[in-house]
Amino acid sequence: MKVPIYKWSGNYWGFIYNNRVFNKDAKYKGWVDDENRAWNSDGKYIGEIVSENYILRRNSKMQPMDKIPKIPPIPPIPKIDRIGKINKMGWTDVLDKL
Repeated sequence: MKVPIYKWSGNYWGFIYNNRVFNKDAKYKGWVDDENRAWNSDGKYIGEIVSENYILRRNSKMQPMDKIPKIPPIPPIPKIDRIGKINKMGWTDVLDKL
């Protein structure tokens, strides 16, 4: 299940999927460990998961040591187009106008 991640200001930033952190463009940015700490893709500590949907870092706390970077996940295979359908009389594909 994808968990949305927001900036503290409320702006959507990305999501966590299978303990991996992705930005809103689905680019891999890091991972989350078993202690709900987030790590950048290069192994640097980012912060901790707060209220399930935010990643914050405590400035008054000593930061953990960097970790060995994990192997990035294989990017998902993009969907390919389907064969088009013949128009249905009396129906309009609204997605053509979005």
